[in-house]
Amino acid sequence: MTQGYLLCVMDYDFLILDNAFLVHRPGIKTLQEARRPLDESKNSKLINKIIFPELKQKYGLRNGCYI
Repeated sequence: MTQGYLLCVMDYDFLILDNAFLVHRPGIKTLQEARRPLDESKNSKLINKIIFPELKQKYGLRNGCYI
């Protein structure tokens, strides 16, 4: 998410590739494997409280770019 934000702020153009390039772990994940609320909340807090303010200070803001 943060890499995409940086590319957006630096005015890179995004091109969407066919999802044949999607890389994933072999097999089909069950709903329980896909949802990890504790990990998701820890990552979100880290991004919102530490990483994003640093990126905002270093690269600034731009309309349409968000994490």
